[in-house]
Amino acid sequence: MAKSKSIVDQKLSTLAQPQQGVMLKQAELIRNLIPGATECISYNLPAFEVQGGVICGIEGYKKHNSYFPFSGSVLSELESELINYERTDGSLHFPLDKTLPVSLLKKLIRVRLNQIELKSHKGSGPNLSYYDNANLKSRGKVRNGEMHGLWEFWRKDGTLMRTGEFKDGVQVGTWWTYDSNGVKYKSTQFISK
Repeated sequence: MAKSKSIVDQKLSTLAQPQQGVMLKQAELIRNLIPGATECISYNLPAFEVQGGVICGIEGYKKHNSYFPFSGSVLSELESELINYERTDGSLHFPLDKTLPVSLLKKLIRVRLNQIELKSHKGSGPNLSYYDNANLKSRGKVRNGEMHGLWEFWRKDGTLMRTGEFKDGVQVGTWWTYDSNGVKYKSTQFISK
């Protein structure tokens, strides 16, 4: 049975060749760098997102291809790396016949993940942190600047590693450690003082 195309690949497949091939390769490079991301369409662009925000989008146009960091400040943080590229505040343009270099993609993605993490630290929702591959590293709540309530921690491969609760920055109650298959194998009891 043939594997169905992802939503990103479906959208990029509407481009004419050879641009279509370049953009499908660009999507594959991004997919390999951030396997923890979910593919989506955002603002009518093929995109990649995590809990907390869209990391990036890509699209092909008549005279160039574009990378969209979904933030007006990502590109300005990488000014020296982008000197040879045309851009706007919200898009980086690259040639019709070439993908962006992997080394540059890694930097663009990390800057955007840092922004998503920082935004989560300011809001009332979960406090999030991510590995470079867009897999969640930790998720929990903060109250008065301290970890508070349920926190979850994952390994870089995306498997759950540890769960437990904090009360005003102090570990309390039963904390569970999971093996690489997600099975609880160790409990540690913390007594609040």
